[in-house]
Amino acid sequence: MKPSPDLTVRTMQAGILAWILPGAGHYWLGHKKLAAVFFAAISLPYLTGAAIGGVKTTLNPFLNHWLFLAELGVGSYTAAGFFLANSVGGIDARETAAIIRRTGAFSALSPERQNARESQIVRYVSYYPSADVAQIYLAVAGLLNLLAILDAIARAQTGGEPVFYHELATAAARRAEGAA
Repeated sequence: MKPSPDLTVRTMQAGILAWILPGAGHYWLGHKKLAAVFFAAISLPYLTGAAIGGVKTTLNPFLNHWLFLAELGVGSYTAAGFFLANSVGGIDARETAAIIRRTGAFSALSPERQNARESQIVRYVSYYPSADVAQIYLAVAGLLNLLAILDAIARAQTGGEPVFYHELATAAARRAEGAA
């Protein structure tokens, strides 16, 4: 039996909305309280991590590819942060990574020029241990949003009906009360 095109479209929409903004897929499906919980539980750690670590360090795919991949679980936040990281300080993400690692064209500069380049990004960068803590906050938020996306997809496939057994019992009790 093939799934109906409407169900496939609904499932895709819920998943994409949940990826763009945490909780948006659940809100669209009508689970407003659950959407608020997901929004708060994912947005707060993500924004806290970005604030602790600075956008130049934490939202940089050239410094740690795997953590950035985990951060992509929260699509719109990571995209906005990456564009912000490339626009502030006049130095893009690739050059920021070279400055922090002291590699590439940065290592060929004179010490005076190196200090000048470092001073351009110092307000937007953090180092150990705060950078590591920030990366963990961002990665956990991204991975948690992946779970929320999967939950939104599962709920969309059931037509918004509860997915877990304890929710089914509550929904059945509500239907019985409504019928009485």
